Amino acid sequence: MSLKLRLSLLISLLLALVMLATAAYALRSAREDVRAEVRSSAELAIRLLDSELERAAGAGLQPTPSFALAALRGVRHVRIELRGPDGRLLESNRGGDTAPPAAPAWFAWLVEREAEPWPDMRRPVAFGGGRAGELLVLPDPSFEIEEVWSDARNLLGLLLLLFVATNLLVYWVVGRALAPVDRILAALTRLERGDLDTRLPEIELPELARVGREFNRMMDTLQASVTRNRLLAQQLLRVQEEERRGLAHELHDELGQYLTAIHAEATAISRLGGEGASRAREGANAIIASVREILGRVRGMLQQLRPETLESLGLEEAVRELVEGWRARNPEVACRLELGAALGAIDDAAGIAAYRVVQEALTNVTRHARAGSVAVSLARTGEGEDEALEINIRDDGRGMAAAAQRGFGLLGMRERVEALGGSLSLESAPGRGVMVAARVPLGKGR
Repeated sequence: MSLKLRLSLLISLLLALVMLATAAYALRSAREDVRAEVRSSAELAIRLLDSELERAAGAGLQPTPSFALAALRGVRHVRIELRGPDGRLLESNRGGDTAPPAAPAWFAWLVEREAEPWPDMRRPVAFGGGRAGELLVLPDPSFEIEEVWSDARNLLGLLLLLFVATNLLVYWVVGRALAPVDRILAALTRLERGDLDTRLPEIELPELARVGREFNRMMDTLQASVTRNRLLAQQLLRVQEEERRGLAHELHDELGQYLTAIHAEATAISRLGGEGASRAREGANAIIASVREILGRVRGMLQQLRPETLESLGLEEAVRELVEGWRARNPEVACRLELGAALGAIDDAAGIAAYRVVQEALTNVTRHARAGSVAVSLARTGEGEDEALEINIRDDGRGMAAAAQRGFGLLGMRERVEALGGSLSLESAPGRGVMVAARVPLGKGR
């Protein structure tokens, strides 16, 4: 549950508790007011009736009393009844057209549920020394309860409207106050994706403004550190490639010349005639075989150290030669090469990085994959500053577990690509092959 929703629910609960407390207090006040009003009306009515009974007794009226109670219909808080000696209703201040109260039964029950019993208010009516009947004053709070219900209903409607309006306002205010949290989360997501240019705008909320400033300061430090590390990595790679180039030239120029000379001398010896020629030829042929083996090994080392084709013919031909050589060494694996229609000229650093990624990936296939097929593709995408070289190597081998995906070979590929501002990803699972995807920037923004 989000913080905004939790705060809104908490405030709603507090408002509901306040409303319940207010309703309980209002109900208690209404109960006291109803009883006070009804009691006052009942006492007034009984006093008036006592006076009327005294007046009638002094005047010696006929034994068929009549108090014209129908004229007292306006007295709503009491029911006044005149009953005969047999209990039959003779008169009442409530006629058949008196509207019943509109308050619901549950509300009336709440108002009266803790009330004390009403006092018994009745007066005997006697004329000529005999009992003519009985006057009853019965408290009737229904009309007063109806008035309280009408007021309470209006108040409840107003409170409900206030409750809804307050909740909407609180939800909006809390949402507006917590809006910077969404921006912080979005910034963290962009940072997770590698966007080091992510910055937070100025935040008005003081509690979060400090978080925003610290985040931006952290990003400045991190970006500076990554930039320094990237420059160091680029410099290290350049030094490494220069050392490889120098070693390749030394192997080619020095060791290669000596091996060529030995090969030529051994060839000349193998062609000698006369006594001992047979044994000389055998020795010469052994030397020639050894020299050829050494030359092959040297050429392989030169190819690993510094592919001559990459310098002379470019990345496309170097990759073709690399894949063809790999096919010859691994005839049991079907290898498919797909090159984009227009790779074009690629600068030295990007070309070396792409070549090494393909080389390391194919080496891993040979050593670990046990694959039946592998596909290599290179394509140039984008324009201007977004121009990049996309590299994909996919095999159908046994895959690798997550722990094996942090080996030195893969780490070296990633560092080489990221040093140029690119990215490298690896997707694999046991039994589902491996896909290496690299993106090497070629634009000016690199």
